[in-house]
Amino acid sequence: MAENRIRELRKSLNMSQETLANKIGTTQQAVSRMENNAYDIPSDILIKVSKHFNVTTDYILGISDTKRDYNGQYRMNQEMDKCYDIVLRYQNLSKINQKTLRFILERLEQAQRECEETSTKEVDKNAEDSNM
Repeated sequence: MAENRIRELRKSLNMSQETLANKIGTTQQAVSRMENNAYDIPSDILIKVSKHFNVTTDYILGISDTKRDYNGQYRMNQEMDKCYDIVLRYQNLSKINQKTLRFILERLEQAQRECEETSTKEVDKNAEDSNM
């Protein structure tokens, strides 16, 4: 497989390895090893990655090019229905306003990641302080 599916999915959401690691309960180093095919992915982590990105484990492993089975597609459709009015409003914007909105979304995602990483570091520091 030319491109690692976990890396592909993570980058499609502009997510850092550290953020993904926090979301699936592992380390940044483990995510890096998974993305570089340096070791076999433990089944519990594979399932968490699959659920996080709403894709099948077969897709992540490169066994299938189909991202979602029927249930996954159904869940995705339900989520898309919730956002349908936003999509319509986006489509009515000029190209420059669409680009501006995408920029704003990227900045909001970046700010959220920074906030999550800060709170994770604070939790780690508090845990270290309580062990002393």
